[in-house]
Amino acid sequence: MGVNTHTIIDVNPNPSENKDVLLNKNYTAIVIQNSTKRMKTSINVTSQSTTSKALLQLVTKSPHSETLKTTILTPGSTEFTLNFSVSASLQYGHFRPQKGFLTIAIPSVKRERYNYIHKTIDSLLANSSPKDKETVTIVIMFNDDDTEWNNERALNVSETYDEYIQSGHIQVITLPPQQYPDFNIMPTTYNDSVERLKWRSKQNIHYAFLFKYCHNISDFYMHLEDDVVAAKNYIQDIRKYKRIFMNNWFLIRFSNMGFIGIFFKSSNLLTISDFFLLFYAVQPCDFLMNIIAKIKLQEKEIRYRPSLFQHHGIISSLKNKKQLIVDRYFKGSKITRRKKYYNLNPPAEVDTTMVVYETYTADKAYLINDKYFWAVSPQKGQTYTVVLKEQQTLKALVIVGAYPTKKTDYIQNGEVQISSSQHCSDWIKLGELTKGSFDSAKVKNPDIPVLLRNITCIQIEVTKSQNEWAIISELALKLDE
Repeated sequence: MGVNTHTIIDVNPNPSENKDVLLNKNYTAIVIQNSTKRMKTSINVTSQSTTSKALLQLVTKSPHSETLKTTILTPGSTEFTLNFSVSASLQYGHFRPQKGFLTIAIPSVKRERYNYIHKTIDSLLANSSPKDKETVTIVIMFNDDDTEWNNERALNVSETYDEYIQSGHIQVITLPPQQYPDFNIMPTTYNDSVERLKWRSKQNIHYAFLFKYCHNISDFYMHLEDDVVAAKNYIQDIRKYKRIFMNNWFLIRFSNMGFIGIFFKSSNLLTISDFFLLFYAVQPCDFLMNIIAKIKLQEKEIRYRPSLFQHHGIISSLKNKKQLIVDRYFKGSKITRRKKYYNLNPPAEVDTTMVVYETYTADKAYLINDKYFWAVSPQKGQTYTVVLKEQQTLKALVIVGAYPTKKTDYIQNGEVQISSSQHCSDWIKLGELTKGSFDSAKVKNPDIPVLLRNITCIQIEVTKSQNEWAIISELALKLDE
């Protein structure tokens, strides 16, 4: 049996009146085939330039089943097939016998040496009640290209949160291996690099997969990222928001940032998934969601305040990208970015002979966080030492003393030393601290680029005792790549 539905696009006859072009590619077909029920749904799309004033009537019946394949034909690219299977995807956990109130979906990919997912899960669990957990399902999807990493992270989460896996409160899924299109031959939009185009296109495909998987678990769906924290009683706040029980909305935002806290009815998930697959290479995910909200006749944004979710991660899943902004409308404790560089330093062991105050340990200045190293009255001869796991050639070495809220706490007299010795001997003086800070780029020594080659150890030595306490807030090693 075959069922065909068509997308009808009626473009405004006077395009000059439209200022913002939303969709500007020709997408010829998307075919969704259910291999178990032998049902085929096709959507034919033809568009030269579709704007925010265009009328798009989207009617699609996409079957959700055990095995589903979606084939997309896009101009200038190879055919792409999305492989979908519930049984192959679900690694840990189970479906509850009754439909719940809310599904919270969290996609996760590998970040360079950082993982925030445990803090996110802990926050969701700690800020919801036992009664909430009975009607809420958290779906965590590991969808990196590294299958081994996906499996390792899935196992780690299942072991850490076994109680919630057994109760059905948490499901852990992985994305089955996919044959992606050749992103190198696709037309670019927004002047994005091929790397960024690939990143956001794959993100759209992964989200489309997640939408399909979650479409029948609960009445409502909430999309989060894997580096957020939740406000206290966030589920109760969502339940109390009367707007969600009305019919005149498509999308509600429970956060002020990007694709965090996106909330809609699960009955719309398959349609949204198909839309993302149609235009995965044209727009970033947040733009696509804004577009389909307008298509669904929600002209005005609905945003709940105060925000119920806060972004706390810094290292993005896109290589060399940092995300330092935070939601100033968040209901819980505010996160204030205090540091300047948040540099991803190479692996190292960090130690000190100074007296450490409470939990303000030496590594706090070296790692990416909003904390710092704090020493009690540094004495002459005491040191702060970084021993690199591998020899590095540096483009720059930067040390930031004090902290915006404690401006007088810094090492008043100290020098910066480096060593290329395997045992951190034969120290070479690189320069002196100025109010606890140092920047190799500002040292007037033509030999600095040579001295920064093949470094194994870095050290700050106190050259005069002081009564005042001292802070090192950042130590950034900028590599010569």
